[in-house]
Amino acid sequence: MRLKFLERTYLLTLILFLVFLNGGIFALALYTFEANLEAAEQISRSEQFTIVSAFERDAEDSESSTTHLLQVSYASFYAPKGIYLRFESAGEVTHSTLPPDLKIPEPGKMTGDRADGVRYILITQSICDDSLTLTYTKDVSYLDADFSRLIIAFAAASVVASSLLAILLYLLLRRLYSPLEKLSRVTQDIAGGSFHVRADESGDDEFAHLAADFNRMAERISNQMAELRDTADRRQRMLDDFAHEMRTPLTGIYGYAEYICTANIPEEEMLDAAGYIMSESNRLKRISETLLDSAFIRENKIEPYPCQIMPLLLDTRERHLASALSSGCEIRVMGEDATLSGDQLLLEMLLSNLTENAIKACEKKGIITLSCTKSEQYITLSVTDNGVGMTEEQLSHITEPFYRTDQSRSRSSRTGGTGLGLALCKRIAEAHGAVLEFSSHPGQGTTASVTFTTS
Repeated sequence: MRLKFLERTYLLTLILFLVFLNGGIFALALYTFEANLEAAEQISRSEQFTIVSAFERDAEDSESSTTHLLQVSYASFYAPKGIYLRFESAGEVTHSTLPPDLKIPEPGKMTGDRADGVRYILITQSICDDSLTLTYTKDVSYLDADFSRLIIAFAAASVVASSLLAILLYLLLRRLYSPLEKLSRVTQDIAGGSFHVRADESGDDEFAHLAADFNRMAERISNQMAELRDTADRRQRMLDDFAHEMRTPLTGIYGYAEYICTANIPEEEMLDAAGYIMSESNRLKRISETLLDSAFIRENKIEPYPCQIMPLLLDTRERHLASALSSGCEIRVMGEDATLSGDQLLLEMLLSNLTENAIKACEKKGIITLSCTKSEQYITLSVTDNGVGMTEEQLSHITEPFYRTDQSRSRSSRTGGTGLGLALCKRIAEAHGAVLEFSSHPGQGTTASVTFTTS
């Protein structure tokens, strides 16, 4: 089974610590043993020197016949103290208390050896004017016993320290990785569709900063998902409305065409039917042209040229004057002239659609005002009417394709529009980097403002 990242980190850290801890303990114990062994060698040299000096002094004061007795006496005296002596004369051992199987060093040398599992220090030196060779041997097996006890003590300390470390390290890593586990759970929740959940940002460490960055990312994704859903909903509504818009005139056209072909009707009724077919066909043509214009504006960049605003407003007034008079409305132009960089044809289309909507919203004695205001950074074109006005709910939807504030009136094939005019106006404004805004109150009229940035 594959270990988790936390478990791998825990085991790797623990193993590395144990290796370095036990390696350090062993190195410390070995260093201590070597230091004790060196101290024992120094002591041995001092004792050997003392014994040699005393023996030579006693040998000078005694007769040659008693030298052997002196050797026996010295060897017997020091043997209980763990010091063993070996005397050699002319290549023959005259007396020895050394354990067997020890390797005797050369005169003037010191060495270490073992016999029966016991460690010894041996020093050989010529004495009594080179007539004798004395080998000093000392039992230092206590050093091995001390080393063993030290290893056991260090091992016990290592077990305790390792156990405490294992517990504390696990608790510490669990605490350190807790934010990651929480972040992982939040990630799984978001992956499961719960876009509202957020990571805990408490603290001021790297995990808190990571959680904050993650929350910003999640918030952005959530907003984009909401925008995608809204876009999908709007497109679906647009398709539904488009299908409905197409079905109504097509049904009428088909019905009248069938009526003309199958019924024996007077010429006057036939002309009325033909007129209705032409009217509905023209409506379908306007819908298709508006959709094509909107698609063209969305897919292509405009080529701006300097445009004089006041002539544009006056031309718009003249173009819609007859329609306004037939509806009992008056169109006024006011404000100051300004030069705007844009596509004149699209700007004419923008003002024309806004003016048409204003005329439809007004009753008799309605007043429609086309105006231009400018400042250092902005130029604002406004179309204001004193018509029926709109509610806040209606204002939030008026730039959606096929949306109509007055469904009963706009469904009329002869008087209603396509429901695409304001959506097209929004496209034109966006293509110019402008902002299209509406303000209205029921019964108090509506103001449509397009604000262009000049700097």
